[in-house]
Amino acid sequence: MRCIQCGSLKDKVIDSRMSKDGTTTRRRRVCLACDYRYTTYEQIERTELQVVKRDGTRESLNREKIFRGLVKACEKRPV
Repeated sequence: MRCIQCGSLKDKVIDSRMSKDGTTTRRRRVCLACDYRYTTYEQIERTELQVVKRDGTRESLNREKIFRGLVKACEKRPV
């Protein structure tokens, strides 16, 4: 992380805790250059997986469609 006081990229995590609901991580950090302490909150970014088609269009990932393609590819093979 970049220190908000001096801009250094060297820091150390001194405390890490999960929130009560388990969706956020709170980290207490200290900058190794200027000893400034700050807190960061980290959350998982939930994005839907996208498939990029040959023509460049995007569509949502469909696991069933992938499974059907694998079954079709293995139909006449001794797998």
